Amino acid sequence: MTRAGVNEYVGLFNYQKVLSSSLFYQAVVNSLRWTGLSLAIQLSVPLILALALNQRFWGNSLARVLMLVPWIMPTVVVAIMLRWLMEPNVGLINHLLLALSIIREPIDFLGRTQSAFLTLVCANSWQFLPFGTLLILAGLQTIPRDVLEAAWVDGAGVWQRFRYIIFPLLGPVIGFVFFLAFVWNFNTLGLIWLTTQGGPLNTTLTLPVLIYRRAFRGSAMGEAAAMGSLASVALMIVGVFYFKYLWKRPT
Repeated sequence: MTRAGVNEYVGLFNYQKVLSSSLFYQAVVNSLRWTGLSLAIQLSVPLILALALNQRFWGNSLARVLMLVPWIMPTVVVAIMLRWLMEPNVGLINHLLLALSIIREPIDFLGRTQSAFLTLVCANSWQFLPFGTLLILAGLQTIPRDVLEAAWVDGAGVWQRFRYIIFPLLGPVIGFVFFLAFVWNFNTLGLIWLTTQGGPLNTTLTLPVLIYRRAFRGSAMGEAAAMGSLASVALMIVGVFYFKYLWKRPT
């Protein structure tokens, strides 16, 4: 800490201040909720899409190319599109819902505590879907077709082939996607900051957003550095646990 040109050693003061802040714990809880809900979408939907794209049908190659669109779009573009689509007065989503008589008055999706969090989770998951889908699709294409055909000849149905053959063989790939998605979601900043900046009423305030806010809006670099260090340690623990106990080396 610097005061009047004099350097003063503060020891663990910043960590003590962070750990005594209720806002910090709220951000941690929001980050865990954000990560958990995003993972539920980003593991289930890509698995379904990968199974569909692994089938032979007309336009399969085009569908795989179009699948990349959300992933290659810059986050700032996704944020601007989301704010325009969800705008309560001129947004396309409200216009369609009103036209279909699903709602009676416009909804401020990003301005209400009941909808802002889920809206951003869905947008964030949509942007991640191509990455997870292509990784799982690559794993599906390594499964020998003669194994699946032999199971079909023996009378195994679609669900049985998926449960006893496809899913076990995809286990390492799904686990790897889980780890990457966990880290990616826990560190998400751009989409949240460019849309709600943690609001409304700190509903979407995750740990990365709080760190950015304290560092560049509150000029509390020491506290931001302390929170960043704690987040880094937590992610390293998750990484060590994954690679030590869950990761299966290819043979």
